[in-house]
Amino acid sequence: MKNIILAISLLLIWANHALSFDFLRAEKAKYEVRYLTLPVVRVSMESTPITEPDSGSYRIYITARTTKFWSMFYPIDNFYWTYLDTIGLPLIYRRNINEKSLKKQSSEQFDHRFNRIYYEGDTAIDHPGDLENFFSALYRLRTAPLYLGMADSFYINVEKASWIARWTVEGIKDIKAGGKQISCYQIDVKFTSKLQDTKRLPTDALSLNLVSEDTILKIYISKDDWRLPINVEYQLTPFDVEAIITEFPKGYLEPENR
Repeated sequence: MKNIILAISLLLIWANHALSFDFLRAEKAKYEVRYLTLPVVRVSMESTPITEPDSGSYRIYITARTTKFWSMFYPIDNFYWTYLDTIGLPLIYRRNINEKSLKKQSSEQFDHRFNRIYYEGDTAIDHPGDLENFFSALYRLRTAPLYLGMADSFYINVEKASWIARWTVEGIKDIKAGGKQISCYQIDVKFTSKLQDTKRLPTDALSLNLVSEDTILKIYISKDDWRLPINVEYQLTPFDVEAIITEFPKGYLEPENR
């Protein structure tokens, strides 16, 4: 009987894993970042598999720009891109930050064999391993064999500081987006600083205050084989911040794929 129960459990986990994100699929989606329920930033995410040998497995481009109204108060015109290797870990992460109070270009190269990150200017830091950046972390969750109650953790790099990101699948919830009700896994993420005395460096508006020990980040990922991020929200005093999908990847809402 124990062997039968074990076999069934393994089969269920395998079936869930079969519904994980496919790195062979190209995607393009758009999101609105909302504050006080008003759209303040529009984000475009485009990802494509890489066919050239030894270049990694996946490439992600992200642009973030303030809406016309909010650009009068705090203009943002940021660009990010990252390469992921064949198991989804980041190889390269570059940012071009062009904001009212921060203008910065940065480049990071990850050496996961020796747990080091190399920056421009021959600067390097050690990290604890199993390290993600903001966008590779999102794709890591998409590839996980999600099921209710699942819990895991990884490290995330934030301006040369390593944080522990502990996440749990807290529930299943229908999220309304694009006029559709989409069944999603609700993933709650909490952060712990690995070094309490690490100096906080200036960062871009998309990640400002996102990673702190007071943050509870909620990520809603579609409960289907696309594992599409539908909604992201977190608490920011005095009001919450929310990012909601506004344009789906081509083919996502076709009946045969739902």
